[in-house]
Amino acid sequence: MASLNKQQKRAKRAKAKAKQIRMVGRKSIVDQDLPDFGEPIPEYTLAMFSKMRDAEAVSRSEMLSVLLTDLAFIIIDHPELLDMENADDEGMAATHLAADMLIDYRMWADGMDRDAAQAWLSEPQFIADFGAALDVYRESLEAPEEKAE
Repeated sequence: MASLNKQQKRAKRAKAKAKQIRMVGRKSIVDQDLPDFGEPIPEYTLAMFSKMRDAEAVSRSEMLSVLLTDLAFIIIDHPELLDMENADDEGMAATHLAADMLIDYRMWADGMDRDAAQAWLSEPQFIADFGAALDVYRESLEAPEEKAE
Protein backbone atom coordinates (compact mmCIF):
# COMPACT_ATOMS: atom_id res chain seq x y z
CA MET A 1 0.00 0.00 0.00
CA ALA A 2 1.32 3.43 -0.88
CA SER A 3 2.20 5.98 1.76
CA LEU A 4 -0.49 8.34 3.00
CA ASN A 5 1.21 11.29 1.28
CA LYS A 6 1.30 9.44 -2.04
CA GLN A 7 -2.36 8.40 -1.66
CA GLN A 8 -3.33 12.01 -1.02
CA LYS A 9 -1.43 13.15 -4.11
CA ARG A 10 -3.14 10.46 -6.20
CA ALA A 11 -6.53 11.47 -4.87
CA LYS A 12 -5.84 15.09 -5.73
CA ARG A 13 -4.74 14.17 -9.27
CA ALA A 14 -7.77 11.92 -9.78
CA LYS A 15 -10.04 14.73 -8.62
CA ALA A 16 -8.38 17.15 -11.06
CA LYS A 17 -8.66 14.64 -13.92
CA ALA A 18 -12.32 13.97 -13.14
CA LYS A 19 -12.97 17.70 -13.21
CA GLN A 20 -11.24 17.96 -16.62
CA ILE A 21 -13.47 15.38 -18.25
CA ARG A 22 -16.78 16.77 -17.09
CA MET A 23 -18.85 18.05 -19.93
CA VAL A 24 -19.80 21.70 -19.69
CA GLY A 25 -23.50 22.26 -19.15
CA ARG A 26 -24.19 18.64 -18.24
CA LYS A 27 -26.26 18.36 -15.10
CA SER A 28 -25.14 15.93 -12.43
CA ILE A 29 -27.51 13.82 -10.41
CA VAL A 30 -28.50 15.69 -7.28
CA ASP A 31 -28.89 13.68 -4.09
CA GLN A 32 -29.79 15.32 -0.80
CA ASP A 33 -27.66 12.80 1.14
CA LEU A 34 -24.42 13.53 -0.71
CA PRO A 35 -21.56 15.03 1.27
CA ASP A 36 -20.13 18.25 -0.14
CA PHE A 37 -17.35 17.20 -2.52
CA GLY A 38 -16.93 20.79 -3.66
CA GLU A 39 -17.79 19.88 -7.25
CA PRO A 40 -20.36 17.71 -9.03
CA ILE A 41 -19.70 13.99 -9.22
CA PRO A 42 -19.93 12.59 -12.77
CA GLU A 43 -23.14 10.66 -13.44
CA TYR A 44 -21.25 7.49 -14.37
CA THR A 45 -19.52 7.59 -10.98
CA LEU A 46 -22.80 8.09 -9.11
CA ALA A 47 -24.35 5.21 -11.03
CA MET A 48 -21.42 2.97 -10.07
CA PHE A 49 -21.59 4.11 -6.43
CA SER A 50 -25.32 3.29 -6.31
CA LYS A 51 -24.65 -0.21 -7.66
CA MET A 52 -21.80 -0.62 -5.18
CA ARG A 53 -24.04 0.37 -2.26
CA ASP A 54 -26.69 -2.16 -3.33
CA ALA A 55 -24.04 -4.87 -3.74
CA GLU A 56 -22.44 -4.01 -0.39
CA ALA A 57 -25.76 -4.83 1.28
CA VAL A 58 -25.11 -8.40 0.10
CA SER A 59 -21.36 -8.56 0.83
CA ARG A 60 -18.11 -6.68 0.53
CA SER A 61 -16.93 -9.04 -2.18
CA GLU A 62 -20.05 -8.24 -4.25
CA MET A 63 -19.36 -4.52 -3.82
CA LEU A 64 -15.76 -4.97 -4.95
CA SER A 65 -16.90 -7.06 -7.92
CA VAL A 66 -19.21 -4.24 -9.03
CA LEU A 67 -16.36 -1.74 -8.63
CA LEU A 68 -13.93 -3.76 -10.73
CA THR A 69 -16.44 -4.54 -13.48
CA ASP A 70 -17.88 -1.03 -13.77
CA LEU A 71 -14.49 0.63 -13.46
CA ALA A 72 -13.20 -1.39 -16.42
CA PHE A 73 -15.95 0.11 -18.59
CA ILE A 74 -15.39 3.60 -17.19
CA ILE A 75 -11.69 3.34 -18.09
CA ILE A 76 -12.60 2.28 -21.63
CA ASP A 77 -14.85 5.35 -21.96
CA HIS A 78 -12.50 7.71 -20.08
CA PRO A 79 -8.89 6.48 -20.44
CA GLU A 80 -7.66 9.90 -19.36
CA LEU A 81 -8.62 8.96 -15.78
CA LEU A 82 -5.59 6.69 -15.62
CA ASP A 83 -2.61 8.50 -14.13
CA MET A 84 0.13 6.95 -16.23
CA GLU A 85 2.71 9.51 -15.06
CA ASN A 86 2.75 8.02 -11.56
CA ALA A 87 2.37 4.34 -12.39
CA ASP A 88 4.68 1.72 -13.86
CA ASP A 89 1.98 0.29 -16.10
CA GLU A 90 -1.70 0.47 -16.94
CA GLY A 91 -2.56 -2.16 -14.31
CA MET A 92 -0.97 -0.12 -11.55
CA ALA A 93 -2.71 3.04 -12.77
CA ALA A 94 -6.04 1.20 -12.73
CA THR A 95 -5.35 -0.02 -9.18
CA HIS A 96 -4.63 3.56 -8.08
CA LEU A 97 -7.86 4.73 -9.71
CA ALA A 98 -9.77 1.92 -7.98
CA ALA A 99 -8.33 3.00 -4.63
CA ASP A 100 -9.33 6.60 -5.29
CA MET A 101 -12.83 5.51 -6.29
CA LEU A 102 -13.14 3.40 -3.13
CA ILE A 103 -12.17 6.38 -0.98
CA ASP A 104 -14.70 8.58 -2.78
CA TYR A 105 -17.32 5.82 -2.50
CA ARG A 106 -16.87 5.52 1.26
CA MET A 107 -17.10 9.32 1.60
CA TRP A 108 -20.26 9.29 -0.53
CA ALA A 109 -21.91 6.25 1.05
CA ASP A 110 -21.11 6.94 4.70
CA GLY A 111 -20.23 10.62 4.82
CA MET A 112 -16.71 9.79 6.02
CA ASP A 113 -13.95 12.34 5.73
CA ARG A 114 -11.02 11.51 3.45
CA ASP A 115 -8.71 10.42 6.30
CA ALA A 116 -11.27 7.96 7.69
CA ALA A 117 -11.94 6.59 4.19
CA GLN A 118 -8.21 6.11 3.60
CA ALA A 119 -7.90 4.34 6.96
CA TRP A 120 -10.76 1.99 5.93
CA LEU A 121 -8.94 1.25 2.68
CA SER A 122 -5.75 0.44 4.61
CA GLU A 123 -7.34 -2.11 6.97
CA PRO A 124 -5.68 -5.53 6.58
CA GLN A 125 -9.03 -7.30 6.12
CA PHE A 126 -10.06 -4.87 3.38
CA ILE A 127 -6.73 -5.34 1.61
CA ALA A 128 -7.20 -9.12 1.74
CA ASP A 129 -10.80 -8.82 0.47
CA PHE A 130 -9.70 -6.54 -2.38
CA GLY A 131 -6.93 -8.95 -3.38
CA ALA A 132 -9.40 -11.85 -3.41
CA ALA A 133 -11.91 -9.84 -5.49
CA LEU A 134 -9.16 -8.89 -7.92
CA ASP A 135 -8.18 -12.56 -8.30
CA VAL A 136 -11.80 -13.53 -9.02
CA TYR A 137 -12.10 -10.68 -11.52
CA ARG A 138 -8.90 -11.74 -13.32
CA GLU A 139 -10.11 -15.34 -13.44
CA SER A 140 -13.39 -14.20 -14.97
CA LEU A 141 -11.44 -12.44 -17.71
CA GLU A 142 -9.37 -15.54 -18.42
CA ALA A 143 -12.34 -17.95 -18.50
CA PRO A 144 -13.73 -16.72 -21.88
CA GLU A 145 -10.24 -16.98 -23.38
CA GLU A 146 -9.96 -20.62 -22.30
CA LYS A 147 -13.34 -21.46 -23.86
CA ALA A 148 -12.22 -19.90 -27.16
CA GLU A 149 -9.22 -22.24 -27.39
